[in-house]
Formats: sequence, structure tokens, C-alpha cells
Amino acid sequence: MKKTRIYKILTYCIATVWIANGLFCKVLNLVPRHEQIVTKILGDDHSRLLTILIGLSEIIMAVWILCLVSIRQTTCSH
Repeated sequence: MKKTRIYKILTYCIATVWIANGLFCKVLNLVPRHEQIVTKILGDDHSRLLTILIGLSEIIMAVWILCLVSIRQTTCSH
């Protein structure tokens, strides 16, 4: 297996983890422990909103990681 193929697979795995944690655990609140942690650290007033914002930022991070893969592929092909 070429190094670029392994790199691409690992990058997709990392992006998948960011999406899973952001979307399922925080935005959809399938793991309430994440909101409990935010509540404990930042207080109860806006914990749900802050948890959603953290989840959205994790999803953006995943998209950013995937875009970097596309940029590198495009750059390498030229």
C-alpha cells in the first residue's frame, strides 16, 4: 500500500471521529455526558447552546480536514 493511500485512509478516519463526536455526541445529544461536562465547567445557563456550538465547531474541523485532503490531491496531481 502506498503511503498516500494510508495517509488518505487515516485522514478519513480522523474526520469521521470529529463528525461522530460533533454531530452525534454533542449536536444531537446522544451522549448527555458531554453536556454535563460543559455544565460543570461553564455553568448551567447556556450549556445546551454551548454544547451545540462546540459540536458544530467539531463538524467544521472535520470538513476542514477533508478539504485539506482534496487540496493536497489537487496540488499533487498538477
